[in-house]
Amino acid sequence: MTVEKEKNNDTLTVRIKGSVDASTADGLRDKLIGELDDVTLVRFEMKEMDYISSAGLRVLLEVYQMICNNGGKVVLAGVREEVRDIFELSGFTDFMEMAD
Repeated sequence: MTVEKEKNNDTLTVRIKGSVDASTADGLRDKLIGELDDVTLVRFEMKEMDYISSAGLRVLLEVYQMICNNGGKVVLAGVREEVRDIFELSGFTDFMEMAD
């Protein structure tokens, strides 16, 4: 997994490539948590992410809770079909915004 971050005012864009699983989820969390203090929009660009496990979902849920508690929002963009299926099965599409 590789992660690229770009912060612009109150928006954090996070590009994830590869798999987010038990061996990489903590690294993703570490790269994000310190960046969220003054952010009201987190946009995850996932067109190059090919898998996410429950450990990765926990990281996204933690980010979602932190951002929403501050009145912000999280957008999942460019999600591949196989990864979208995971989000749908886990119920994430019920509360997270999905964009193309």
